[in-house]
Amino acid sequence: MSRKMREKLMRVENSTPPIKETKEETLKRLFLENGLVKEDVYKDKRGFVIITRTGIDKIVSKQNISIAYEPVVMEKEWVVMRATASIKLNKNEARNMMSFGEASSENLMGGGKKFPVAMAEKRAMSRVVLKIAGFYEQGVFGQDEIVDE
Repeated sequence: MSRKMREKLMRVENSTPPIKETKEETLKRLFLENGLVKEDVYKDKRGFVIITRTGIDKIVSKQNISIAYEPVVMEKEWVVMRATASIKLNKNEARNMMSFGEASSENLMGGGKKFPVAMAEKRAMSRVVLKIAGFYEQGVFGQDEIVDE
């Protein structure tokens, strides 16, 4: 192939816009890539998608996500935990993400009120996992971070 033909082919290839997925296609791809099944996901009556605790755990396992926690606020009535997640992309690169989980008597229900530290940790984990795995940008939330109306 001549140099002119190669240059023309490169211009055509480079001028083609990338194909974009719809939100539904993106979610389907993410669910399949992370081994999620019907029982791991449900639609909240308020209109958003929720991934259960078992679904979050599957994502952590499938993506080999490492999570570190750090208490930010530890008071009797208010707990805030920071979660930092990391996914190894290849031998020399990693992607990192940080998020927070909070818990207080005002945003905990039933038995959860007895365990604010655990609930703050669960919420931080759900948020950081869904962020680093690409679910948050699609409007998906974790079961642990949703407060009932």
